[in-house]
Amino acid sequence: MSRSLRAAVVAVALALAPAARAGLAESWYLSRGRANMQIENYGAAIEAWRKALELNPNGREASRNLCWALLRNGETDRAVAELDRHLGRFPDDWQLAFEQARLLQWSRYAYRSKDAVRYLRMGLAWRDDPARRRELARLLGRDRATLDDALAEYGTLLAATPDDAALRDEWLKLLLWDRRHRDEAVRELERRLAASPGDERASRELARITAEDPRRAGEAAERYAALVERNPGDPDLRLGRARALARAGRRDEARGEYARALALRSSAEARLEYADVLAADPASADAARREYEAVLRERPRSRRARVGLARVLGARRETSKAAIAVYETVLAEAPDDAEAHRGLAHAYAWNGDADRALAHGELAERYGRARPDVAALERSLRVGREPSAGAGARVLAQPGGAALSRVGAFVSGAAEPTPFTSSAVEAGFAVARGEAGAEASGANVTVQGEWRPAPGTRLELQGALDGVRRGGAALSGAIALPRATEAGRGALGVRRAARLDSFRAYAGERVGDARAGAASDNLVELRLARGAGTRIELTARAGSISAEGISPVFASALGARVDRALTRARGFTIAAGLSADALHHARDLSATGDPLDPSPGVFSPRLFLSASPRLVVTRDAGARGWLSLDAGPALQVVGGAGGGVRAGGDARLAFTQRVGERLRLGGEARAERVADVYTRLEAALTAALLFP
Repeated sequence: MSRSLRAAVVAVALALAPAARAGLAESWYLSRGRANMQIENYGAAIEAWRKALELNPNGREASRNLCWALLRNGETDRAVAELDRHLGRFPDDWQLAFEQARLLQWSRYAYRSKDAVRYLRMGLAWRDDPARRRELARLLGRDRATLDDALAEYGTLLAATPDDAALRDEWLKLLLWDRRHRDEAVRELERRLAASPGDERASRELARITAEDPRRAGEAAERYAALVERNPGDPDLRLGRARALARAGRRDEARGEYARALALRSSAEARLEYADVLAADPASADAARREYEAVLRERPRSRRARVGLARVLGARRETSKAAIAVYETVLAEAPDDAEAHRGLAHAYAWNGDADRALAHGELAERYGRARPDVAALERSLRVGREPSAGAGARVLAQPGGAALSRVGAFVSGAAEPTPFTSSAVEAGFAVARGEAGAEASGANVTVQGEWRPAPGTRLELQGALDGVRRGGAALSGAIALPRATEAGRGALGVRRAARLDSFRAYAGERVGDARAGAASDNLVELRLARGAGTRIELTARAGSISAEGISPVFASALGARVDRALTRARGFTIAAGLSADALHHARDLSATGDPLDPSPGVFSPRLFLSASPRLVVTRDAGARGWLSLDAGPALQVVGGAGGGVRAGGDARLAFTQRVGERLRLGGEARAERVADVYTRLEAALTAALLFP
């Protein structure tokens, strides 16, 4: 052998020596592990198998036997962890996969039930074991999410052993768990009854599940009838038949069967079902009410009984307010009860509270499925409250010594952001003219809002900017709090409004080196009214008149009016009445004609009295519109120098009319004569496009 060849052989030997030594060591630990397993010295075997795995991490024998040694040594938790590692390396080891699945079904490993399913499937992929497949089916059948997988496994098992009664019972139990598989469950029960007609358990179960299907409720009633004939004293069968009859729409028979079932054994649940059947027929509503009340005496907090009672009460106008009280107790404990919100929507609508009816209708749709009756109710209540956009014009003509004319055009919009609020905005342009070519013009904006926090209570807000008037006089507005009760109505408010007595009073004029006029009323007002056939209204106002160039001047007024309806026919109401007013101003602010007089040109005698017989004609066409005419002559007394008795009067006409579904027209006109001071004509016309 050459020297070079000998060197190569030596090098190879030196390189293979460690591997050879490792192989020898692994073999030694493997033999030591086998020997210790035979003598059941599991502790020493575990040590040997671990050493072998350190030398060869992919050694199947050492990995497998380490798992068995840990199990036999009672180290279950370590064995489970080692089995996870082993099966991760050797997923075809079906025997240990089944063992790991068995361990993970222990209660201490309940949190790993999904892993138990995974290992059973791992083992079954390599070996078909019916016992293990049944374990898998049972595990899958514990969770509705894996119910279909469980049924598939039972299908495989039943294909092999179709006559296994216990297996078919387990399969049927799962079929009955989910309504999606009811047809299959019915076929299985029918198969059993065909094979054994006297199978009482199958007969009862078949009657029960067919009764849950409205399409087969009549068939279920007949099945129950046969069962009742054999067991007339069984309250469960009587109750089952009553339920089937109710679902089949045979309410007369159902009522009788419920009564017989309750006579055998009374329960709150059965009484509620009986009450529901009674409530479905107006003729037995009183009996339903008694049943609901009986349940509430036993179970005062029963929500179902409260809702049922409220539903019965809400079906009649005379008891609808009582229904509201019951529904409110339901919502106090369950604010998201859709049925209670639906009931309140109808009850409030019946009692004329459209705001709360709409609010509860919206909540009913939020918390439950949409119902046609609620949608129809909402549509009817929103007629007249639709969002709108429109335009219009106003004119005012006042000839004579206090000449004033005003012409304006505007666009407007209105909406209800919530069932309890309303808003409107108007923007336009106006031109005012007076004597001797005096003229002023400007843009104007009015914003209105209303909040209705409680039945009969409103908060009304208005703000306006009139560009015809300059400076602070351009601003006006009002705040009012009307309140209505069964006894009457009242309103308390504060308002600032432009005076229209003359061009100077409205727009202001230059007098010498200063400006005069642009007068405003700044008043606190109280209104009280009561009565229906005979209506009495009292008004009191107090505040000041402010204008450019003068200090505020105190002003006050008292008014009273009585109206009595004379006749009603074809939607029209005709009434007659009498009104009386008294006005007081601390000093006279009317212009004297002196070019340097800074008075604002406001009609403001120290005392002004007026009495007027009134004729009122009204027509209310509901959502289609309304019309009102209020007119009468007046006897007027002006106090102070130059005063005396005068004749005057006024007439007012206002209307709205809906044209089709999308257009609403409106108008108002007023003619007024105050003593011999001024005669004024005003008119306005609007058209609005509605968005139902």
